[in-house]
Formats: sequence, C-alpha cells, structure tokens
Amino acid sequence: MKTVSIRRSLLTNILLVIVLLSGAIIATTFLNARQLVKTLSESLISKTLDQVEVRLTHFFQPVTHELLLANAWGRNELLDLDDLKTLNHMFIPLIKQHPQISSLLLADDSGHEYMLLRVNGKWFNRQTHLALWGNRTLWWEWDAALTKPNVTWKSIDYDPRQRPWYLGAQQKYQTRSASLETSDEQQMIHWTAPYTFFTTKELGMTASIMFQSEQGQRFVVGFDILLQDISDFTSELKVSENGTAVVLTEDRRIIGLPYMEAFTTPDLRKNALLKQPHELGISLAKNAVEAFDSRTSPVGEPLRFISENDAWWGQAHRYSLSSEETLMIVVLLPESDLLGNIYQRHVWVTLFVFAVLILAIMRAYKLASNYSRPIQALVQQSDRISRLDLTATTIIESSVKEVRRLAQAQERMRHSLRSLLKLERDLQLAKQIQQNTIPEHLPHIKNYSIHGWSEPAEETGGDIYDVIGYQNSASLHERLTTIKDVDYAVFLLADATGHGIGPALSVSQVRAMLRMAVRAGLDMQLITKHMNEQLWVDLHAGRFITAWLAELNVSTHTLKSFSAGQAPLLHFAFAQQTINQLEANTPPLGVIEHIDNQAITTLSLAPGDIFIVISDGVFDATNPQNEKYGIERVTALIEQHHHRPADDLVAVLKASLNEFTRGFPAADDRTVVVIKRTAG
Repeated sequence: MKTVSIRRSLLTNILLVIVLLSGAIIATTFLNARQLVKTLSESLISKTLDQVEVRLTHFFQPVTHELLLANAWGRNELLDLDDLKTLNHMFIPLIKQHPQISSLLLADDSGHEYMLLRVNGKWFNRQTHLALWGNRTLWWEWDAALTKPNVTWKSIDYDPRQRPWYLGAQQKYQTRSASLETSDEQQMIHWTAPYTFFTTKELGMTASIMFQSEQGQRFVVGFDILLQDISDFTSELKVSENGTAVVLTEDRRIIGLPYMEAFTTPDLRKNALLKQPHELGISLAKNAVEAFDSRTSPVGEPLRFISENDAWWGQAHRYSLSSEETLMIVVLLPESDLLGNIYQRHVWVTLFVFAVLILAIMRAYKLASNYSRPIQALVQQSDRISRLDLTATTIIESSVKEVRRLAQAQERMRHSLRSLLKLERDLQLAKQIQQNTIPEHLPHIKNYSIHGWSEPAEETGGDIYDVIGYQNSASLHERLTTIKDVDYAVFLLADATGHGIGPALSVSQVRAMLRMAVRAGLDMQLITKHMNEQLWVDLHAGRFITAWLAELNVSTHTLKSFSAGQAPLLHFAFAQQTINQLEANTPPLGVIEHIDNQAITTLSLAPGDIFIVISDGVFDATNPQNEKYGIERVTALIEQHHHRPADDLVAVLKASLNEFTRGFPAADDRTVVVIKRTAG
C-alpha cells in the first residue's frame, strides 16, 4: 500500500480546496472586468474620435470655405497681382479671422506671384515676377498700422510654378475640370502632403485651387496652414487619465502629436512632427503600430494590445480632406484607466489566498517544519543560485547550528556571485555601448573606397574610429550629416593610453565632441583646439589620447590631415608607386594645455592614392616568439595589394596579422582606417 506523509496529505487537500475556491472567484471577477473594459473602451474611444473629427473639421473647413471665396474673386477678375494694396485689403482681414492660416499664395502660369505672410503678428508681402525680374523678388515688411512698409529686394532661386501647391492644383484642374460641374468646384481643391514651407521653413500643408480668368489666364490660389496648430490641440487632449489621441497621414507620418510628457512644449512638438511612430523612440507608439498591422479583429472595433506590460485599447478612423486626401485619427487609452482599482482588488484577493494557504501549511506542519523547512529552503535557494537567480530572499532561521552556518555561507556565496555577475554585465554593457559608437554603415563617397576596423584587446578598448559625411549647407552654424551624396567627410582615429573601461570612456568622449563640433559647423582648427583644452581638464596626469582627424573635400580631392601624436600615417602615391610616412603634427591630446592647431597637413589625393591610419596595436602586435609585426609588413602589403578596394585591404591586413600572431593574445587594441581614391 502506497503511503504518504501527513505533510503531503494536508498540503494536497488544503491547496486543492483553496485553489478551487480562489480560482472560481478570480475567474468570475476577471471575466466581468474584461467585458466591462471592452464596453467602456468602445464608448470612450468613439466619443474621442468624434471630438477629434469635429475639431479637425473646424480646423480645415474654414480654410476650404475661404479658398472657394478667393477662387470666386479670381474668376470674377477681382484679384490683380500688381495691385498689392487691394489684395492686402481683401486678404488680411480674412486671414485674421482664422489663426490656422499662416499665409496666402496667388500665382499665374507665367511665374507672377503675390504672397501674404503672417509671422509673429507681423505682415509681409513677397512679389515674384520671373518674366520681368528673374530670380529677384520684392519684399514688403509692414508696420503695425500697415501704412509704412520696409521694401527690399532679395535674390532667391524660387519658381512658384514648381511648388507642390501649384503643381497639385494644376494637375487636379487638368484631370478633373472637364468632368465637374460648377457646383462641384470644392472637388477641385488640392491638399498637399505635409512638407516644409519654402519661406518660413515651418512644417505644414497647403490647400490650393486653380481657376481661369475671363481672359483665359490660369491662376492658382492657396492657403498655408501649420501642423503645429493641429498638434497644439491633440497634444493637450486627454482621452482619460493617461489616454491620448494622434493624427497621422496616409503614410503614417504624425501631424497631430499625442498627449505625452515628451511633447509638452512647442519646440518638442515641432521636432517630432512628420516622424513615423516608431521614430519617436516611444514603446507605446511602436507597440500600437505592430498591433494594428497584425490585427485579426474587424477594423471598426477597438483593439487590445500590450505595451510595457500594460494593456491598452486603441482604434483608428479615417478623416477625409477630399476624395484623394485622407488623414488617420488614432485613439489610445490604457486599460488601467477604465478599471480603476479593480486590478488592485485582484492583487489583494490573490495575496489573501496565498496568505491563507501559507498559514494552513504552517499550522499543519509546524513541528516537521522546524527541521525540514530550513533544509528545503536551502535546497530551493541553491537551485535558484544554480540558475543565477541571485535576488535577495528572507534569511533562513534555524535552531540547528550546522544549518545556520550553511545558510550564512550560502548568503555569502550569493553576494559574491551577484558582484561577479554585475561586473560581467557592466563589462558587456560597456562593450555594447562602445561597439554601438563604431559606425555600422560608412558614408558613400563618390569616387572613393573607405573602410574601418577596430578590435579591442579586452571587453572594452581604448581605440575608436568614426567617419562623418555631410553636405554643403547654407547655414554657417549647422551641418547636415548624411551617408549619401557626401560633399565632405570627417575622419577620426583615436587611441587612449591603456585599454579597458576608462580609455573606452575617454575615446567615446572624443567621438562625441567631434560629432557635436561637426554638426555645429566648426572647422578643424577649432575642433582640435576645443578637444585638447577639454581633455587637458578631464584627463588625469599621465593620461592622454593620440588622435588623427582629417577632412576630405570630395569635389577637390583634398585631404586636410591633423595628427596629435598618432604616427606614422601612410600615404601611398599611385603615380610614383611609393609610400610616404607622415609624422604627427603635435603631441597627443591632453598632454599640454595649448597645442599648435594650425599645424595641418594638406594632401591632394590622385586616382589610385591610398591614405591609411593604423593604431600602434597593429604595429606592436607580437607572435609567440615575441617578434613585432612592424611597419615593414604593413607597407609591403600595401605595395602588393594597392589595386584592391579599401575593405579588401583591411581584410588582407587582418588575415596577415592573424597568421603572424598565430592566436597569441593581443596586448593592445587594433584599429585601421583606409581611404582610397578610386576614380574621378
């Protein structure tokens, strides 16, 4: 006959009764709560969708109405492009009534244009007449009384007939005017996709319409509206305590931002406009898009999804600006706002059930537990430790001396393992952070082949490289970085003394300073000056960073090179089939307070020329016989394989280095940057 202990028998029966009762209570409560949540979500989301749609109608409908009014004026010969005073008299009161309208545009098919612009309460006019003035435009800045304008000429590369508002209205006129009746002229209105306005550089949309005068000349009139005004509404709309609404274009670009702390100021809202939800770096937006894309329920019903372990409800609704242009309204609200403290009650019920269970077990097995419980607890904790679950637990108490000593030893072991694991995680995190600073995709530079490689000697290294491409910009204070259509490229190879976390932080600081300086538009002299001065303050005695910085002018094939202690630099001249070794221009960064930042070497790269920068971890690599790899092997490889592209040169160098060292561990970090002019 099979026997069981009293402990197991009591434990089995008590657990069975408690689990069945508590399961029935929890299941009933949960099912009722789910149905209630769905009903509440449908009601609240539907109400919010209606509210947002009404607000959008109030926002867009006046623009449509006034555009049709301007269209009627034009068809009745009331809009004279040369009569600035009359046009202002007609349109300034109209725009004042509608704060969402920022400007009015009126142009004919010859490139003659009138613009009325409102900026920060001031009024401006721009007159364009391509046939008479070419690219010269006449600007009027009016005083508060609109009586004394300040008139100036400006030369700009601008043709109103090539702007989206003109082209869209023209296309709709040509394709639809023959099939539409006069009463359907609202269908002739064209809404542009969101874009950057030519004059103010603000983000917005334009409603425009083409009409024909009685003399047969065609005109386009349009109103600009700012996306900022839509977001000012949606970002302040609270669906519930934590719910929100967002307005998207058909291609999922945001024009009405949600109510979130990340968008509480106008500047934050402006920077986020026209981005897609996944580009905002917000988990809720990313999870909502994934849920809508993979939904299996009908489109008209609210959708439930999970974001950061919280349940959310959402629904999307289309809003039509015209037969071709539509927007998307999306409402999101957390399930916790609908349930209130119901989930908290679930937790308390669950905790109560477990408390009763524990009390019953303790009562039934009090005597047996005096010996078995601490041993069992030690076994359980040992099992947890074997799975590397090192979270703190209740201290095991026992009157048995050996058990207490074993429990104390186990606790010391847990603390030691946790410290070791934390150190391991920190090293892995530091390695990941540093590896993320290595560029995953290098800029594409026309007529050049570039490549870089970096390998730390430990988990983290003191070497780093970077390649930053940017385009010419009209702004002197900011550059547009890019990996395509590069006009200039800035290169960096930095090597801090030592290797490990400290040097890794130092070279990451150098890379961050360089990227900020490049974006700010600083030249190489200022960049090296500010870098050295900051590192002079930050680095302790005996610490320094050797660094090579260079700027490549893609059009002139000129390379400006600056080396602070990084040498030798290798320049293979294809025409002469020779390799020139360049020495450092100054001592390393952080050694002295002021360096000669004017000492820059300028090279002209001809087709086939190669410029290579290599950290000393490559030259000083040793094999088991303690022989150094040396510069001679590097130059020999370049001379032998100079016809190959940059990535092949790096691959050949790595293969040669691995064959030479034969698995001998690296004593220092190894980094290589190769620039090769291929043509042009």
